[in-house]
Amino acid sequence: LFIKHSGIFAMILILLISSCTDSDTVDVTPTPPTAPPTVQPPILTIDSTDLKDLPEDIGGTHTAYPLDSTDAVFGHFVYTPSGYTEDGPEYPLLVFLHGWDPTEYTGTDEAELNELLNGNTPSGLIQANRWNPSFPFVVASPRLKTPWYWRHQDIHDFIKYMIDEYQINTKRIYLTGLSLGGGGSWYYVGERGEDNYIAAIVPISARGEERIVANLIKIPIWAFHGDLDTTVPPYENFGSVQLVEAINANNPEIKAKITVFNNTGHDAWSRVYSDRYTTAVEGSLFNVSIYDWLLQYKKE
Repeated sequence: LFIKHSGIFAMILILLISSCTDSDTVDVTPTPPTAPPTVQPPILTIDSTDLKDLPEDIGGTHTAYPLDSTDAVFGHFVYTPSGYTEDGPEYPLLVFLHGWDPTEYTGTDEAELNELLNGNTPSGLIQANRWNPSFPFVVASPRLKTPWYWRHQDIHDFIKYMIDEYQINTKRIYLTGLSLGGGGSWYYVGERGEDNYIAAIVPISARGEERIVANLIKIPIWAFHGDLDTTVPPYENFGSVQLVEAINANNPEIKAKITVFNNTGHDAWSRVYSDRYTTAVEGSLFNVSIYDWLLQYKKE
């Protein structure tokens, strides 16, 4: 059978060979694997008229102030940028509220205050020389006096102390916190309404309640949570997702943002504070530094 049809096979082979000219070749180069999705930063609108003349921060001073060493209601750390002077320009202020700690802070042990320097938080990043926002901030990190909660009046008094003692741009005061400190961020604005100092908040891994929703519709909010958080569940008991949904249902002046990280537990803050962007989220993409996002807003 092969001999009978060998002529036909030969003719087909000749036609195939002759058809493969230089101008008609088959590309057999393996297709490279698809590149992982990139996180494209959005275009932010930052009014930098009060920021552009601030000296570049090439590494400032991070100072501990134990409880009762100043007039502040809390023991605290303060970071002042390298160009900061007592009679110079006014700086944005970032206030960071830490999470729950089972030990009460007495103010007598400096090691208690130094606990603020651990982890991927603003104070921890400063201590590790990993603090590099686009514009310089004064950063204040208070240490809670009791393990239970952040009282809104204490937060208010502490911010007032910072305004009185430092060159602070009072239109650019921002509040962020994790877990219990995230709750402090929610409740400071939620309890006080318009009687607050804050231009925008970033609460992380925290919850609120229905009664504070009405006061939260007047401030820019970007909340973060982990989808697997069992300490503070994001989808129930007015965790971040439910709380933001309630805020947005009340027609806020600026729609609140919520980002839920996939396959993430209670620690959603390390990624946020360290600017480790990702597309593996539900809700708003995490594709821009929270520090730049905050600077879009001023207190009017």
